[in-house]
Amino acid sequence: MSFANKRPGGRILPARRLTPQVDPEKQFEKIEQAINEIYNHNSSQLSFEELYRTAYGLVLSKNGPMLYGGVKQVLETHLKECMHRDILKHIQASGSRRSVVHCEALLSSVRSLWSEHVTAMLMIKDVLMYVDKVYVKTAQVPSIYEMGMCVFRDQILLAADRQLNSEVIDAAMFLISQERKSASEVNRGALHGVVSMMIELQDPGQLRPVYDVYFEPRLFAETSEHYREMAQIRISKMGAPEYGRAAQTDLEAESLRTKEYLAASSFAGLHRIALERLISTYAQEILTIPGSGLVQMLDQRDIPSLKVIYKLYESSPPDVLNVLKRGICDHILSLGKKVQASATTSTDASASKTTSEVSGIAGKTVIALRWVQEILALYDVFDEILIKALADNQKMRYDIKDAFIEIINANRRAPELLSLFIDDNLKNGLRRKTEHEIDHTLEQSVLMFRFLKDKDAFEHYYKLHLAKRLLFGRSISDDAEQSLVSKLKVECGSQFTLKLEGMFKDMQLSSDINRQLRESGTFSDIGFDMSVSVLTPTFWPTMAPSGASSDGEKGALSKDGASSGGIIIPSTAGVSKSIETFSAHYLKYHSGRRLTWQYAMGNADLKVRFGSRTHELNVSTYQMLILLLFVDEDEAEEEQGNGSSKGLTTAQIQEKTHIPKEALARHLQSLACGKYKVLTKHPMSRDINPDDVFRFNNGFKSPQYRIRLPVASARNSVETEKEKEASQAAIGRERQYLIEAAVVRIMKTRRQMSHEQLVGEAVEQLSSRFMASPKMIKNGIEKLIDREYLQRSPDDPRLYIYLA
Repeated sequence: MSFANKRPGGRILPARRLTPQVDPEKQFEKIEQAINEIYNHNSSQLSFEELYRTAYGLVLSKNGPMLYGGVKQVLETHLKECMHRDILKHIQASGSRRSVVHCEALLSSVRSLWSEHVTAMLMIKDVLMYVDKVYVKTAQVPSIYEMGMCVFRDQILLAADRQLNSEVIDAAMFLISQERKSASEVNRGALHGVVSMMIELQDPGQLRPVYDVYFEPRLFAETSEHYREMAQIRISKMGAPEYGRAAQTDLEAESLRTKEYLAASSFAGLHRIALERLISTYAQEILTIPGSGLVQMLDQRDIPSLKVIYKLYESSPPDVLNVLKRGICDHILSLGKKVQASATTSTDASASKTTSEVSGIAGKTVIALRWVQEILALYDVFDEILIKALADNQKMRYDIKDAFIEIINANRRAPELLSLFIDDNLKNGLRRKTEHEIDHTLEQSVLMFRFLKDKDAFEHYYKLHLAKRLLFGRSISDDAEQSLVSKLKVECGSQFTLKLEGMFKDMQLSSDINRQLRESGTFSDIGFDMSVSVLTPTFWPTMAPSGASSDGEKGALSKDGASSGGIIIPSTAGVSKSIETFSAHYLKYHSGRRLTWQYAMGNADLKVRFGSRTHELNVSTYQMLILLLFVDEDEAEEEQGNGSSKGLTTAQIQEKTHIPKEALARHLQSLACGKYKVLTKHPMSRDINPDDVFRFNNGFKSPQYRIRLPVASARNSVETEKEKEASQAAIGRERQYLIEAAVVRIMKTRRQMSHEQLVGEAVEQLSSRFMASPKMIKNGIEKLIDREYLQRSPDDPRLYIYLA
């Protein structure tokens, strides 16, 4: 027995060429019969090897066209029969009245027929693999599978003037509409099968999927109409939160619908249409629904609802989101105006108060400080809304920031009030607060400072308030003071905080000098301790009391112990001697310097006997000078043998001390008209007149041993109109220096510039300190021309040339 003709692996031997005696039509009948068996689900009884060899033989014998055409005809015949047997009955049964049952039945039958056809074509394609490999490439016709899809399209979906296509689309649209309106369950499997069929089948005219040509335009049109109707109904019945949640539910449903049975490519269009009909068309109306609009959501801090509204508007075109931004910013401005209205009324009213109405000014100061607190609290609210509800949208943040900048700078006293707010916190407000709370308060202060346009005005007030805190020892935390200056330095640069840092340095050096004096025993012979703060004039502000000139407040000590600047220092109690001692010690180590004494900023502790009781009084330097006059008066009365003091008039006290009149009036009020009346006044009233008589009150009683006598208006408070004018004048002078310095810096670099360029660059450079107007820049340029720093070009008067 020979095994020579056997091939290993069981490979199929090539078919012999058909002899003329083999009839091709009989061979094709085998293929036709096999296709019918496949459609009848009897493929398990077929020999795919034999069918492959048959098709192989037909192609080799040049009968490929007959085989290809025959298969196509068999498919057409079978699908026509299925069309009449399984599909048309559902179309006829539904008639003109549609129902969910009939529509689902139609779609299910089409899906079933499509599923069977696809399964069959996969088998037929395998049987006729050699046809695809040889004949299809040579004849340049669609593959067997593609041809089968085209036959299904032409005989089923687009047959009879596309009747079935229209019926299928109508049925699908009806089911989708029912699902949208009533949220009822529909046969999503049938919808998915039909949609998948339309996606795979290509339209012969446009060479695009049937889904894109016929189904999707209809889907978009009906979606648009559905949400147009829904928007009209909801806008009249719902509030903004409910409307937003309903729209969000609709969008989520469309997304789920796309995942379940629609084409993924349709999601963008459905999402766009739903947003356009539900949100874009009614963007303004939604936010202004009476009683339940954007204002109410913001006031109630309804974060979940605001988050929904933001997502809807953010997904819409940019102009829709701008509507939401405008609504939020307008509400911020509205709230800011309400806060500002009360503060402006209060602070303006305080400007007209006289010194006899100090308590009124203090009350207005409290209200003014409340304005800062309310503005910062308002910012915290909207910052929380921005982060939690608006996804920290940066464009939104810029718009909200601009709204707060407008609110803050609309208050002409904003720099002063912010400095008062910081002063109040650093003196009292930070007590019993944690480190985190302190840092938050400082961050809030810097934030508001960042929003100020006139930062130089803030610097003016902050230096005044800081000077009083440092000199009077009122600050409760040196670390907080230093931290705030560091934050300001980061915000505006080292040049801005140069003088502030110099003030701290002066206090540290003064502390070292006083320690050296105590250790050396210089004051041991005087009988009391003395602490002096030596200040650098360029760092510290001129802190003259209201109505007093600078010359009246400062003076260099002369040999007789009197101030050459005007204030008279009595020799009583060694005050004059202590000043001379300190001056001699200081100038010994710092030759060439000149000391100028600022008496208005000092304070002293005095032990005073009232009858049989002794009290320790903490008083200002001016109060000390006034009380020392009564020591001299009592000694003179005792020498003359008089039993009682005649007292001193206001004019006499002013003559003996040279204290400025307005400052004297305030200090006399604090001694004779305040809570602790260590002096008596005749006649008794808060008004201080030149002829009023003051006497030492031997009958003064108090349960406290140590008593602090606060000076009227000594605390930092809202400025009066007169003080405001003086501050504005000082700020104006400083601005003039800054403008001239900026112009010189620019011209020194550029050498020559046109007027417009110079003004523009100067405004930009100065914007970190204040908003300079072109007129201010022009005045500065004119002064520099007069002083021959600049000159106009002979050829062009608007061109400036720098003179070296």
